[in-house]
Amino acid sequence: MSLRIQLLGLGLLTLVLPWAGYRYVQELEGALRAGLEQALLASATAVAAALAEREIGSSPDPGRPRTPRNTIYGLPLASAPIIDGYAGDWNLDRVAGRALGESGRFWIGIHERYVYVFATAEDASPVYQRAPTELPYGDRWVIVSNAWPEFGLLFHASAPGIVRPQLTNAPEYAPSGRIESRALAYWREIAGGYGLEARLPLDLIGPRLGLAFIDVDPVSSDEGSGARYRVAVESSWSGSEEPDEFLYRPAALQGLAEQFEQPGKRLRVVDGDGWVLFDGGELDPVERWLEAPTSLPERVFRLILARGDPPYEELEEPRGYLGDAVLRARLGADPTIRWYTRGTDLSAVVVAMVPVRAGGSFGGAVILEQGSDAILTLTNEALVDLMSFTLTASLLVALGLLSYATLLSLRVRRLARAADNALSPEGEIEPALPGRRARDEIGDLARSFSALLKRLRDHTQYLSTLRAKLSHELRTPLAVVSTSLDNLEREAHDDRMAPYLARLRDGTERIDRILNAMSEATVLEQAIADTAPELFELDKVVRGCVRGYSEVYRERRFDYDSDAEGVRISGSADLVAQMLDKLVDNAVSFSAEGSTIRLGLRAAERELTLSVCNSGPRLPATMRSSLFDSLVSLRDPGGQRGHLGLGLYIVALIAAFHRGRVSAEDLPDGSGVVFTIVFPRPAER
Repeated sequence: MSLRIQLLGLGLLTLVLPWAGYRYVQELEGALRAGLEQALLASATAVAAALAEREIGSSPDPGRPRTPRNTIYGLPLASAPIIDGYAGDWNLDRVAGRALGESGRFWIGIHERYVYVFATAEDASPVYQRAPTELPYGDRWVIVSNAWPEFGLLFHASAPGIVRPQLTNAPEYAPSGRIESRALAYWREIAGGYGLEARLPLDLIGPRLGLAFIDVDPVSSDEGSGARYRVAVESSWSGSEEPDEFLYRPAALQGLAEQFEQPGKRLRVVDGDGWVLFDGGELDPVERWLEAPTSLPERVFRLILARGDPPYEELEEPRGYLGDAVLRARLGADPTIRWYTRGTDLSAVVVAMVPVRAGGSFGGAVILEQGSDAILTLTNEALVDLMSFTLTASLLVALGLLSYATLLSLRVRRLARAADNALSPEGEIEPALPGRRARDEIGDLARSFSALLKRLRDHTQYLSTLRAKLSHELRTPLAVVSTSLDNLEREAHDDRMAPYLARLRDGTERIDRILNAMSEATVLEQAIADTAPELFELDKVVRGCVRGYSEVYRERRFDYDSDAEGVRISGSADLVAQMLDKLVDNAVSFSAEGSTIRLGLRAAERELTLSVCNSGPRLPATMRSSLFDSLVSLRDPGGQRGHLGLGLYIVALIAAFHRGRVSAEDLPDGSGVVFTIVFPRPAER
């Protein structure tokens, strides 16, 4: 793991402080919410206790819960509609009507002691009654309720206008002439059908209510029926034996519950099935929270502290029915608290629901709602400032540590790169490392490395001059030994001494050859230093050398391929020839008799590549990096010639003199080795 990552991980520990602050704010937010919930729950409990002595509403059939599919709910109207057949004063866009057959729809409203009905039905062939008691009776409406012995009120007319309903009964719903004067209606033609608006006294309606439209259409002659008219009935209770239950908000409960209304809170009382029997009070408008400006830190903290409350949808779907699935499932259970977001994340609504129990039996529930700031802790400006300062300080510390870690990482990486490049391809050691002047641990490390490299360079320089020193110092003792051996051989001696004298002669000759080789390398180094470069054609030099090798090494075949005729380089032709001698001698030493040694010269735009390839053993993996160093040999040490490993070292010296580079690689098929020398081409003038 890098130093920067380690320090970054250490810097992240500073985030413990804002995390602790976040946990503290969370706990504080929870405590504030709990306090608000307890206060609202206490108020709702007090209202539920006061209503426990009253039966607020129960289904006549406990085994058949009242649902929006089997119940007609009379919505309270803000004002009494004008009975004129128009729906402009009904605000129908806020009220979901009930279906009447396949194409009709109707709405039921309550205002004071009256029930208002607005209904529409599609009819492509309007038929009116021509005269009283004369067939056909024509298209007509029927409102049924089990409060009437005669079963229903009939609304029919001979033309659009005001209609006085008549008592009627099933199944014909025929006119009876008995007028119900307390009811009033208006019949109006609308696009594609009829519209009916009616007003009935509330005491005319019983616990059940239904609406039907009798559609009378003429029968064409090609239908083959004897009847002249076809009658179809579309009713709101289709598929049921009796009309739906009729439910509305009782006036007695209205007066009682109004006593518990509180400013800024909304109070609802629902029955055991979730129908709203009282709805009073108003929540504070959303604009109250929108008017207060919010700073950037407050927006950030709202995002962090957000609890993911569900949106507030007025809790009713359809109007008058508790549509919130969670609250409806908790009806009759223990007191419940729910939070909702409203309009924006700045505003919230907290809802407390408490069951109303009379004599131990469940009769309904009280729902008390209150608007609130979505995150209560953010109403405290000092707390917001403290959280902002803590978070900003922690981020600055983490950023500072990251910057410092980056700086340290860069210094260490630069020191590592300098250490990697301290030894040049030519074998020179550069002891000066960056960062030596720094007065810290990294500076101490750089100074220690520099001192180590300096001692290593001095030792390397000593080793490089040791060869010449040894050659010079050993010449005189070797001459003394050789002279003494010559004198000893001239003296009389028996045959037993002959083998020892022969071995002694052989040893001195080998030492002399070694000293000559060492002297040759030293002389060559000096010669290279004193050689002035000149332009020459490399192809001519190589081609002439190859012809000579064919004469010297007759047991080998030589193959030369070149595309660099006429291309010149700057350097010394003699040194290149000497370099080729070393490479070919090396190739001959490691190849079998009768094998082919291939030489090649290839010209590129900016360089020339000379290669010498021979079959034989592969290069040892452990010595690839030191192959061109001095006194390194791959030959069998038991040989008679006493190789010191100076041949490839001389090759590297000559290549460096020509500003080239030398390398050795195994052949791709592993059958041998190829040595490559790359020479730069001089710029064209």
